[in-house]
Amino acid sequence: MTFSNRSNKTCSPCCEPLACEPDCPPYYDYDKKIKKCIRCNNLVQDPSFESQSFQWVGSNISYTNFNVYEGLIQLQLGPGVASLFQELSLEGVGEKPLLFSFNAVSTLPPDTGSEYPGSLTAEVIWLDKDFNSIGTGLRMFVPADRINNISRITFFAQTDRPPANAANAKIVFSKGEGLSESSSDIILIDGIVLAPMACPDLLKNGDFEANLFGWTAVPGNDTAFLSSYKESLGGAGHVQTHFNGSLIQDIDVRQFPPGTSFLLSFAVQGVGPVTLNVRLEWRDAGGNPIGSGLNLSIPNETLANQGNYLSYLNVSFPTLPGTATARLIFAAVVPNPTYYLRLDQVIFAPVLTTNLITNPSFANGLNNWQHNLVNLIQRNDVYEGQADAGLGEIGGALWQDVELRHAEGHCFLFSTGLGFRRTSPTATFGTMIMKVIWLDRNDREIGLGLCLIANRQQLGTDFLEWVPYVGITEPAPAGTAKARILFSKTDSEQGFIEVDNVVFARLT
Repeated sequence: MTFSNRSNKTCSPCCEPLACEPDCPPYYDYDKKIKKCIRCNNLVQDPSFESQSFQWVGSNISYTNFNVYEGLIQLQLGPGVASLFQELSLEGVGEKPLLFSFNAVSTLPPDTGSEYPGSLTAEVIWLDKDFNSIGTGLRMFVPADRINNISRITFFAQTDRPPANAANAKIVFSKGEGLSESSSDIILIDGIVLAPMACPDLLKNGDFEANLFGWTAVPGNDTAFLSSYKESLGGAGHVQTHFNGSLIQDIDVRQFPPGTSFLLSFAVQGVGPVTLNVRLEWRDAGGNPIGSGLNLSIPNETLANQGNYLSYLNVSFPTLPGTATARLIFAAVVPNPTYYLRLDQVIFAPVLTTNLITNPSFANGLNNWQHNLVNLIQRNDVYEGQADAGLGEIGGALWQDVELRHAEGHCFLFSTGLGFRRTSPTATFGTMIMKVIWLDRNDREIGLGLCLIANRQQLGTDFLEWVPYVGITEPAPAGTAKARILFSKTDSEQGFIEVDNVVFARLT
């Protein structure tokens, strides 16, 4: 089946024309035949702290270059109480909700009662033109026992819509007092994203703070998927199951035209050989299934190896004519009650294209990808599905050229899971460089849209850790006809980097 990546008229009430601003190059909206101007890129200045720039203001913060998430520098909160903030302009954003993401890790082991790094809050506050606070777009609480040195967590969230008089926003990270005999209760922050989206999250109770409101557990009778308030990813609540079962929510999508795609994000943790299958079904007004929007499978060794929550971000296939409801299904396979699976922080929001990557999880081998010194890895601990693409000790490259229509002035979301696998305690991984390169119709390179650098030095897990990466491109320049999604890795010793679940789509 072939899908067009032409932007649809999704969510017209929140996609209003915006006046052109001096720092925002205009582009033509080919649906409405008008010239309008938006900002679509990452609004955060110095999002990976490479410049240690003045836009970031903090108390009890420092910078470190050890075992960094992205680039060569990350920010350290603590030891002890610490805070960090940045004020940024919303000029050209309009009243659009914002995708918010960051990565966090600690140097302390999982909470044993004697050591923990402290709680973390992450906020997005709306400010007027005089920088007065006029509202809260997001306030995320991460419990003190959640962030540790076992594996990095990439957090995803969405703000509400900015008020009409919001001219600026403030991102604030606050760390509470931890407990450590060596005064090493620190939290490391990196890779911050704040970018406009077309429309708000459509889910009810996606963070499970209100028990199972909006969700249906199957089987019922307090068997599978019960509320739990211990060791949540964010906030107080999540759901947990010790038994086979499904968790379902039906989402009304009748207000969106056929061809609409949706971003789905969630975080999951598992103990033991548990499996999670995630399905999105398109249903008509009578509740009958008429098509599949998404089908993901997390194999039975992935979560057990991770040792902490693992985040996922995907974009669905477009809806079909007659779609009235999207049924979201999380189906868990738990071999016996001593094992369990946790689910938290689910987001479901319309976006303007489907995933433009072909064969994003390597279900069809390395088909549709060009590659050099890349192997297909088929194991039960890949990020998603049954296979991924592995770049080994001598390095290598993997890339795909994606055709774009009317790309000029638009930004795109890039996301992937990188698996760092070692065969020796002294293994090194080399450096993975992830690029989005703009191409013209003759395949000539005309600009760099995004460059992320993964320069991992050690693992918190025994032999494999999956880390989700996300970035927002710069606006595509005039003449853009394609985007090249390129992964290239340097040499290493007894360490491998695997690529899985590649996403490239337009948010707004």
